[in-house]
Amino acid sequence: MADFRFENLEVWKMATEIGHRIADLADGIDSLGKTTFANRLRECSYLISGILAEGSSCPTKPEFAVFVGQARGATLEIANLIIFFSERELISEEDETNLINMLKRESKMLDNFRQSLERAGQPDPVGA
Repeated sequence: MADFRFENLEVWKMATEIGHRIADLADGIDSLGKTTFANRLRECSYLISGILAEGSSCPTKPEFAVFVGQARGATLEIANLIIFFSERELISEEDETNLINMLKRESKMLDNFRQSLERAGQPDPVGA
């Protein structure tokens, strides 16, 4: 049983998996002597899951939806970094493909989750 509400969220679980993979990539980049790039990736490794964890404390679904939207934005920021680092040949094409595919799935999951939170937070139409 999870201790925190966010631990039950599939989007959070996927975000932590992505974060671990990004941290591993950062270690590899660091071993190439590219510490600045590695540190930037490390900073992003926990960004999506952290935003979701913070947002899960919101008292209303519409408020939580704002954080979920921010987490989706972080997903796109990380995708941008992965593509950039791949173009600089700091990560393999295989790692880029795998992570980009994970990020695409996460982005879609986050967008669907945000929409469901927004719908749940709207009052029912009169006469429905």
